[in-house]
Amino acid sequence: MVLAPGYSFPAASTMRKVVKATILIKKKPGLPDADFVTHYNTVHAQLAAPVLLKHNIISYTLTYQLERDRTIMQDIMKGKANLLDYDAICTFVFPDWMSFARFMYDKEGAELRGDHGNFMVESEMKTMIGDEFVVIEGGKKVERSMSI
Repeated sequence: MVLAPGYSFPAASTMRKVVKATILIKKKPGLPDADFVTHYNTVHAQLAAPVLLKHNIISYTLTYQLERDRTIMQDIMKGKANLLDYDAICTFVFPDWMSFARFMYDKEGAELRGDHGNFMVESEMKTMIGDEFVVIEGGKKVERSMSI
């Protein structure tokens, strides 16, 4: 099994060589947006942070798509925005697959699942995982040699 991040084909040579997990989250039915964000930011994320740090996490971010955001986007797109039916995106970036795997099998990490029912629908979670290619960072285009 290959645990080093990155791909072996030439066009992937300029990728970050990280393991980035993006998880789509649906909030618990009936939970107001403010309560969802408050619980996720001030309870769940705070419980997760020390466990993630123990496994060399590079970054852990949460992105929300709340009713306000959906309304604004529909206004911008004149009612034709094809939005995902999810309320948040949780993103983990690890330096390698082994760090990610250790987090996934960490006893304390597994205990975090016990909090999911307080704010999310665990059975609706969807995950995408892989490497990342950065095009613009810090407001500037990232320049790379792109030989294929």
